[in-house]
Amino acid sequence: MPGPQISDEEFAQRRETAKRLAKERGLDALLIWSRSGHTVEAYGDLYYLTNFNSLFPAVPDRKSWASRGHGALILPVDGGEPVLITDYLDDPEDRIKVKDVRAVPDITVSTVDALREMDLIDRKIGLVGGMSFLMSAWRRMEERAGNHKLDFVPADDMFERMRLIKSPGEIELIRHAAGVGVKWMDATMSAIAEGNTEGDAVGEGLKVLAANGGTQQDIAIASGPFAINYMGSSGIPHWNVTRPMETGDLVHCDQWGPVDGYYTDFARSTVVGGKPSDGQRELLEGSMAVIHHIIDGIKPGETTFADLYRRGEKWLDDNGFANHKTSADESNAFSSLFPCFGHSIGLGIDGPWIMEDEDTVVEPNMTLAVEALVGRPGVGAANFEENIIVHEDGAEIITAPCEGKRWE
Repeated sequence: MPGPQISDEEFAQRRETAKRLAKERGLDALLIWSRSGHTVEAYGDLYYLTNFNSLFPAVPDRKSWASRGHGALILPVDGGEPVLITDYLDDPEDRIKVKDVRAVPDITVSTVDALREMDLIDRKIGLVGGMSFLMSAWRRMEERAGNHKLDFVPADDMFERMRLIKSPGEIELIRHAAGVGVKWMDATMSAIAEGNTEGDAVGEGLKVLAANGGTQQDIAIASGPFAINYMGSSGIPHWNVTRPMETGDLVHCDQWGPVDGYYTDFARSTVVGGKPSDGQRELLEGSMAVIHHIIDGIKPGETTFADLYRRGEKWLDDNGFANHKTSADESNAFSSLFPCFGHSIGLGIDGPWIMEDEDTVVEPNMTLAVEALVGRPGVGAANFEENIIVHEDGAEIITAPCEGKRWE
């Protein structure tokens, strides 16, 4: 069953807001660049303004095409209609929320040609989507521009703030995604049993996710002797398909990906057979306790992301667990390599992150994923994460229907 939908009017208002903010920065236009295709980590900015995501996979450039698996929106600040440039078009005409859509084999050349056509070739342009803008694209665009100047100014921070506070329609989409995520996690965790591999458990979960309109970005699952790690394998895929799980294995699973464009992302842990040792129980209960302790500290309009980080760090210190300043060699889990307690969530794994130096204030209608991996050498690690909607009076845990305690 399809989830809630964002109205055409909201898409139009988003573009108007983007134009106003760009004008305040002295920009003449925005170029929103997106990587999409078979990946789902960098489509959010373009999708936010157009409801569009390229279907073609990202592949190496050839003479006849460039930047396949990408898309670009040119949004002029003063007058003129936006232009969407894509490498592939196979959508119902009412799905895409801009009128001028151009499907071309070479996005780089066509983007420069469109900028010239719109009298923007020598103007100041804000570039959004820098993480997916490749050096090869820049070089081909410069070559196409010839003697003209391409003046691109980074503007990702503008969109991070725009996307941070969710509309009522987005809240419903995120709530829907969490509901699908609960079914997905329940299916995965139900298959964590003696004789099954991590791959078996992942497969059971993915069947449910696909049937409910979602796709995974990734799944971090680790068990038994590998449970001290965040993922069971550094290869591809990131789960073990050869080792059968055994009774008494500690297992943790973090799953994330979009449902109808908006993300679900949370984690659960357990022990195969449901009877943890004392050391395993300490980790399982500790991973849940620190997350709920952080969430309980949210005071909308007052609490900053850094406040939440310090609250989690203090809880780890007070309860004898390694904090983020502990080296990886000492803790083997949740080390300085991942110095945070989560992030914003929406059309992706978004910023800002719950980190020590992040002074963004937590406000109503933000949606967050709060997480921690708690470990001890010789025992393993337990992972726990919840998705929340921030309201005027606190936080609602929308992944709470997914049982946290899966042991006796």
